Amino acid sequence: MKAIVVITDSDAIPVFERAFLESGDRGFTVVPTVWGRGKTGLKTGDRVHPGGSSLLFTVVADQEQEAVLAFVREVRDRAGVHELTKIYVTGVDEAD
Repeated sequence: MKAIVVITDSDAIPVFERAFLESGDRGFTVVPTVWGRGKTGLKTGDRVHPGGSSLLFTVVADQEQEAVLAFVREVRDRAGVHELTKIYVTGVDEAD
């Protein structure tokens, strides 16, 4: 199984949520507020460090990875946040 993790501008998350909901049975989780520092600087959502990031992730079967990545990239581009979005893929195992 693969986890696909998307970190993007918080203003773009509604576009991602809507796309995932309209896609049918594709599950996802959103962490609405994440703080951190990247190449665009520190983002904590306050007056000193404005801007906010959110995290969305989904877990898919290995054979679904490429199709879901294509879907996520299309949503990212539609939202106009290509430069503000990072997408990561990692292997995951379900634990009991």
